[in-house]
Amino acid sequence: MDNIIKRKVLKDPLWEVSEKFYHKAREWKTTKTVCAVEGLADCGKTTYVFEYFKGKNIFYFSFAGLTEQFAEKLFAEYITEKTGSVVSGWRDGFGVISKQYKFIVFDDLSVVLSSERFCEAFYDCMITNINTRPFVVLIIEPPDVINKLADSNDVILLSYFSIPEVMKLYPKLSKYDILGLCAVSGGIPKIMSEYDVQRSLDENMRDFLKPTSAFVSFMPKLLSRYFRKPESYHYILYAIASGNHSVSEIGKFTGFAYNKCDNYLSELISCRIIKAEKVISKRGAEKTAYVLTNSYFRLWHLYVYQNRTEIQLGNQELIGGIIRNITEKEIHEFHLRKAFLFANERLRWDLWASFRIQQAAYSPQTVSDGDFRYTFDAIIRNGEKAVFIKVFADPLENCKRDELERIRKAVMLENVYYDSHVLIFSKRRFSDYAVAEAANDDVITLVEVDRLKFEI
Repeated sequence: MDNIIKRKVLKDPLWEVSEKFYHKAREWKTTKTVCAVEGLADCGKTTYVFEYFKGKNIFYFSFAGLTEQFAEKLFAEYITEKTGSVVSGWRDGFGVISKQYKFIVFDDLSVVLSSERFCEAFYDCMITNINTRPFVVLIIEPPDVINKLADSNDVILLSYFSIPEVMKLYPKLSKYDILGLCAVSGGIPKIMSEYDVQRSLDENMRDFLKPTSAFVSFMPKLLSRYFRKPESYHYILYAIASGNHSVSEIGKFTGFAYNKCDNYLSELISCRIIKAEKVISKRGAEKTAYVLTNSYFRLWHLYVYQNRTEIQLGNQELIGGIIRNITEKEIHEFHLRKAFLFANERLRWDLWASFRIQQAAYSPQTVSDGDFRYTFDAIIRNGEKAVFIKVFADPLENCKRDELERIRKAVMLENVYYDSHVLIFSKRRFSDYAVAEAANDDVITLVEVDRLKFEI
């Protein structure tokens, strides 16, 4: 497979924004409007934009690795060489390219966004006429702020690759291997590009745990990109990965004062490395929980952060233990988190009218009757209505006749069957029997891996 992992760009968000530009719709009725493609480092923003503009004459300039002073000099020299018009600074440069190019792309803007001269020149000279203006795309990363460059912007948020996107990239991999690859890589292109489809998931994970791999090196590079001193941020992330989700828990784990934790957490949220969620405590009170936004961030801090020296030394016993933990525990944990995100989307959009259930949370419950026992990952009730969630832990389970009958029996022991809904998640393709039965049973929804597109 091509080492550069690309997204499909036909009929996608960038296409829709481009259509707004041409029809002067919504935000684009304002003269000074730009398109911002935003996402974390190495999520494929530049490749995505290049794929969209393939075959078109674009002006592209990247500010990556430049100082503010050198950026202006190099920018002017580049435009002079490319256009034949001699320019001496920001204002001249913007004026020239805005007249000669219909499509303009600026990349890695962080270094110049704090420059008043750059922002003022861009605002005054880049876009001056609604009828002749170029389509300007700014490729940025959180927490970049571009409001000084234009009056409005149409933002396209790119995440790392979702499970359905990874399935398209690796069509020959089994669904379980896809789930494992997504759990370990977090959909990050640099890590996925090192996956060898000719080898097993275990063998690939062993390669991922080599000192020079992208899996080992990407996280430190990411934090070094966003923070001048990343050590404390790593420790905060290690605390969250270890199961500490409130400020008090994180402070107790790290030894940092609560106000210091708040500052670190705010910075990590602005960079979209963590997010704050509202959760209900066991006592019914609402509280804030801090969670990592990507499965790779979590696995790196759980398994690499403390063991970097042993991984560097090639400790095969430790590496083998990490692989066992990932295959026996973490892939299923990842599947559970994705499954409950899917379940909550269904509850919000498709099942709300019937069940009036606001949220599903992982809470295993066992249904029993004499010698019969069956465990669901959650049973959520609202009066006479109930939703049952089952996520198969066994990667070989595909819900054959006996299993489906056990599920139906367990549901009927707990609730009137047609006042229930059952969501069943598998790590592989469901049996033909289950598919045929679900097609004729409005109570049952089967969810295979390729439908789990939601971020975690």
